[in-house]
Amino acid sequence: MPSYSFAGKAVKKGECCCEGALKKTDKSVTEIAMKNLTRISAAIIAANCSAIAMHSQVATAQEQLILEEVVVTARKRAESLQEVPIAITAFTENTIDRAGIERPQDFIGLTPNVTIVDSANAGDTQVTIRGITSTRDAEGTFAYVVDGVLVTNPNGFNQELFDVQQIEVLKGPQGATYGRNAVSGAIIVTTKKPSEEFEGYVKAGMGSDSLVKGSAVVSGPLTENLSGRIALSQRESDGQFTNEYTGQDDVVDFFEDQSIRGRLIWDASDVLSFDLQGSYSKVESGAINFNAIFALPDAAANFGSPDLYKNVNDHDFRFLFNVPGENEQETSSLSLKADYEMDNSIITAVFAYDNLEEYLLSDGTSAAFGLYSYDFGAAAGPGSALTGPTVGQAQNACSQSYNENIGSLNEQAPFYAIPGAVPGMAADFGIAPFYGLNALLPPYTQTTCDGYQYQQRDQESTSFEIRIASKDTDQLSWMGGFYYAQIDREVAVSYGADLGDGFFGRKPYVEGRTDLAFWDDFSTDVIALFGSLDYDINDQHSVSLAARYDEEDREVSNKVPNVPSSNNFGGGAPINPAYDGSFTDSIPDRSEEFSQFQPKLSWTWTPVDEASIYASYGVGFRSGGFNSLGSAALVQNEFGSLGTQPQNLRDEYDKEVSTSFELGAKTEWLDNRLRVNAAVFHTEVEDSQFFNFLAGGFGILRVVTNIDEVTLQGAEVDFEYLLTQSFSFYGSVGITDSEIDKNDNRPYTEGNEMPLTPDMTGNLGFQWVGEVMQDVDMFVRLDWQYIGETWFSTVQDNVTNNGFTDVSGLYQGIGQAFGDVTQTPAGPGIPAGGILGFGQSNYDKGQRDAYDLLNVRVGIEGEAWSVTFWGDNILDEDYLEEIIPAPEFGGYFVHPAKGESYGLDVVYRF
Repeated sequence: MPSYSFAGKAVKKGECCCEGALKKTDKSVTEIAMKNLTRISAAIIAANCSAIAMHSQVATAQEQLILEEVVVTARKRAESLQEVPIAITAFTENTIDRAGIERPQDFIGLTPNVTIVDSANAGDTQVTIRGITSTRDAEGTFAYVVDGVLVTNPNGFNQELFDVQQIEVLKGPQGATYGRNAVSGAIIVTTKKPSEEFEGYVKAGMGSDSLVKGSAVVSGPLTENLSGRIALSQRESDGQFTNEYTGQDDVVDFFEDQSIRGRLIWDASDVLSFDLQGSYSKVESGAINFNAIFALPDAAANFGSPDLYKNVNDHDFRFLFNVPGENEQETSSLSLKADYEMDNSIITAVFAYDNLEEYLLSDGTSAAFGLYSYDFGAAAGPGSALTGPTVGQAQNACSQSYNENIGSLNEQAPFYAIPGAVPGMAADFGIAPFYGLNALLPPYTQTTCDGYQYQQRDQESTSFEIRIASKDTDQLSWMGGFYYAQIDREVAVSYGADLGDGFFGRKPYVEGRTDLAFWDDFSTDVIALFGSLDYDINDQHSVSLAARYDEEDREVSNKVPNVPSSNNFGGGAPINPAYDGSFTDSIPDRSEEFSQFQPKLSWTWTPVDEASIYASYGVGFRSGGFNSLGSAALVQNEFGSLGTQPQNLRDEYDKEVSTSFELGAKTEWLDNRLRVNAAVFHTEVEDSQFFNFLAGGFGILRVVTNIDEVTLQGAEVDFEYLLTQSFSFYGSVGITDSEIDKNDNRPYTEGNEMPLTPDMTGNLGFQWVGEVMQDVDMFVRLDWQYIGETWFSTVQDNVTNNGFTDVSGLYQGIGQAFGDVTQTPAGPGIPAGGILGFGQSNYDKGQRDAYDLLNVRVGIEGEAWSVTFWGDNILDEDYLEEIIPAPEFGGYFVHPAKGESYGLDVVYRF
């Protein structure tokens, strides 16, 4: 068929050409048409063109019913989501607004094979992507990038998400593009740029738990070439739990956040532009809102107390601490990005600075270990009259608060106390005189017997990146660059006596109070070289090769003063186990270098425009590091005889390397109304870093160890279906099969699942948007989320010894100061022969049950305003946020998750 031109524009077959001059490009046909043109033929042509126009309008209406194209920056350039050979879940501005995404847990709950734990304090989040989990006290496992700037502090992730344009979650190792710590993936946040015209909005909201929140944005041009944007956010909530001891309902899980962010973009010339950003946020919240549960089947049977061996999912939380947890975090950042455009490439330079200061103070864990319980100068109980010197203030304070709170202590099953007694000393079990255990005190108690804990994590970092990248080409794209970062981090964990008269100073060491301290300065220098090549072999096949080499030099120096402990067991021991007790020695500095080459190779086959298949191989790593010096010695001294304690525990830990293979498909169906993406993966991890929490007579200890070999494999599918112009349906499912292949730290855990890795995650939802009156729309969105059964430690359905398996040596030793107890007949819970103990631990009841959540949002919106009612966890699902098994303690520390909440948001745009 000959081609036509219509008003100077090429027109293809089927296009309407009724208006303007009609020309046939074929000369002979043109001559015939001009000679035989009559009124009848003109009418026929007009009728045909009208029919074509009507068909075109119908086709246009159908074409409009397509899914929104999503453009991502996963490979540091703009590309269609469907063309990138990476499993990505992306949230556009529309989804962020309609789904109510305001905190990281909001979008993570909508991402398959990705979960988050947000429990201990504001900066403490553990994100799991395909079975690889962020580790407390170590580097992160994913790259967190905000507006092209890599955030170096893992504690800087859990912040308010306001005035955000897009969020991208990349799964699988991304070290070739983003470097160190991207072993599990990357999370990319893009905030909104300054606008070309003056605009802004004000948002206010309120809800249950005394929630009050608000944000405001102003944006627009400042000069011809300079535009700016400023955004503010505030959130306050009293939380859902009450401290029964004090009667306060705003001291447990309260939360306050104030944030501000400013941005300037200056187009200095046609080829040079600058992007300057600055931000500040301050968070105040509760901290360490845990309860304790025992895993002692032998003790449960011997004492007739089922609560000593209880399913963690059946726990009823009670908060009765006398030291209300407090957490403060201040974060400030500044970045400058410059882009210089040349004929065939673009040079980008990024400078970034950030500073984070955070501390927390809370009640202690070690009341059951008798850390502050022994008072040799007090009466021990009925039939017992003890005399002796008073050991110290902490023991006196413990005894006093113990007897003042005896009633409420005995209400907390399975803990118990004997009226008129001194905790941890003598008791009369009807066999007088008997010296043994007379109290089992809980952690985080209303007494002073558990002491207090202080933690501090400050970090200051500076980074610089320069890269050169090709402009978009038809066949070849390339990029190369250099990265440098300097990071200073101060980490402290200390434990001290609670004398019932308050706390003086928010610092790791307080004279007269502190009994154990770990306090270190870390200095890190990072350099990296990176590059990538993307080549289209032909219309159907393309390959991508990226590589990066990272080198990290780490140093650590000790800051713990060489002074004696103040109160525990009378005081006098070194405050840090790395000291030898002479109080004249010093702790040496340490240094180590970690490096890794991280390649990534991808192949993409696009047999048709609506579908592509890709395969990739990638490597990621995160740096090794240092535990506080003296950690290994402390664990060996305290638990060396248990046999199931951590083995080969060192004061340093190795780097972690993940190697992953992925096969995926990205497809669009039904004229781009249905999008289905899927991927399968196989990942092997060497020296996976895992956080261990240990509680004992020393207080608390946090250490990072390595799980030697881990295998992770699984699959995920996500879809979005635009059923009508008003109704969309979406969902995803992720499956992960994990196994610990080798673990020299705890060999008996080999064959167990990877901690914090549910076997399945999923979400399903729909959204309806329709016009209810002129220029007024209504929307309804319903989201269902599912998280499968989850273990939180390498120790799972295992049986171990613990610090209470045999305590006869401890308590009879004390008793021998007043008489020989070895001849005393056995009492309740005491095997024949006078051995006092609680037996072994069994952790088979420590797996979190599967749970699902239902969230709803209903709103009406006009051109410049909207009103939205929202409800989260509207079925009030009762589940646990975190379970921290402490095998040497003989149980778990558990943290509750948030229950149902409701609220109303109002937005006005101008």
